[in-house]
Amino acid sequence: MAQSITEVILGTGNLFVASETDVNSGDATFPTDPTATPSASYWDNIGYSEGGFSLEYDKTFEDVMVAEEIDPIKTIKTAQEVRITGELAQASLRNLKFAMAGGTTTADTPSAGYTTLVPPTTDSFEEKSLLLRVNAPGTDEAGTAKLRDIQVPRAVNIGAFSMVHAKAPQKVTITIEYKVLKPNSDAPFANIFKVIDTV
Repeated sequence: MAQSITEVILGTGNLFVASETDVNSGDATFPTDPTATPSASYWDNIGYSEGGFSLEYDKTFEDVMVAEEIDPIKTIKTAQEVRITGELAQASLRNLKFAMAGGTTTADTPSAGYTTLVPPTTDSFEEKSLLLRVNAPGTDEAGTAKLRDIQVPRAVNIGAFSMVHAKAPQKVTITIEYKVLKPNSDAPFANIFKVIDTV
């Protein structure tokens, strides 16, 4: 492949989160293409980030050895782990709930004008569907950057986080680490994730 300046990607992107149950039931759907806006009725834009979001794909391979050879005769993939990670720059109760993989938010508790977030129980967590929308290589005829959607039918937030309240200009951030899981049988597609670029 020849060198191409247009295939160098810049930009951070946006992470959208929806209930995995809503996506599996068909109430919430992934956009048909990266130019379509996700339905605000089901998809939450997780907001500003600190340094953007990362798609991480770790694979474990193990070699098959035999006594007669010093080199492996075969290698097999024995495990893989896919994650979407980032630091949220908006420290809202909503984003705290995402980072804790669940919980209950109650308005007017303990009284009018207050909202209380209670963390999930020890063995409870929410599964989510994720849509990471970033720039894709190239531009269209109008010079607008093309878009790329990374669609994940099923994930859970497994990461630990700490909120550091420090002197300005240091801002409070919340770390998220979504681990991608094998989709359920009623998911919109069978792959653990897929990547779609505008043409």
